[in-house]
Amino acid sequence: MQLQDDRRLKIGELPDLKIVPIDDILFHEEPDNERSNSLMIYLQKEARLKNPPIVGYYNGTSRLILLDGANRVTALKKLEIKDVLVQRIDLFDEDLLFLHWHHAVEKFSKTDFLNKLFLIPQISIEQESSDMIDFTDNGDLLSKIQFHDGQIYKITAEGDLFEKVKLLKEITDVYRGFSYMDRVSYTNLSHLRRHYPDFCAVVCFKKISKDDLIQIVEKNMFLPSGITRIILPKRALRLNVPLDILRFDAPIDEKNHWLQQRITLQVQDKSIRFYYEPTFLFDE
Repeated sequence: MQLQDDRRLKIGELPDLKIVPIDDILFHEEPDNERSNSLMIYLQKEARLKNPPIVGYYNGTSRLILLDGANRVTALKKLEIKDVLVQRIDLFDEDLLFLHWHHAVEKFSKTDFLNKLFLIPQISIEQESSDMIDFTDNGDLLSKIQFHDGQIYKITAEGDLFEKVKLLKEITDVYRGFSYMDRVSYTNLSHLRRHYPDFCAVVCFKKISKDDLIQIVEKNMFLPSGITRIILPKRALRLNVPLDILRFDAPIDEKNHWLQQRITLQVQDKSIRFYYEPTFLFDE
């Protein structure tokens, strides 16, 4: 019981927050241009960065891999913001979990969707007899797709990690576009049909490991947008840092000194709250 209490205390400690040069951040996935353009307009209007992107450091290097917030960082770059507030975490922290998003695809017929996939020559598409999605047969598996009618198709391909990354991009390019796809964490068909009136299919991906992620970044490659999903032991939200602070031409140490002073004042004012339970945000 004492171990559980110690662990809960550690999780409740403040996250590791720092302002870093935006060009020091390495992307592991492509941004979604439609989402990042919408965010750019929002950031211009609000003039503040509400939630810090998440970056991972690893193996004693100074490299920072962007784990969450590709669209925020892209929007800030478009606004010519030179520095960015981030939340840092050790990539191999045992409490940092790597999962994956699913893609809810709309506004396609099953026939059109499959026909577009069949145009990708390097992949094999096979209908499964089961009506349950599982990834026990990983091997050359790229993804599984369950359609509105419940039928499941398995997509496989031969090749190494980098060849499969390229094929994942070709698969997601079939339905790329903000109005055609949404990231979801569930695969329940009745829920998907209810929440998405034009629902066609849910595309499911197997997990990308942390070692795979490092290889992809060091190869200067990018996963398609919206596949990697991380679960943090703790996350900092609603910091509301003015963009003028991040844009201002001042040494990075001065900006971090300002940040630490602000956090100290908020601790003294008791204005920081820690919520241990899972949380749904309805204003993103």
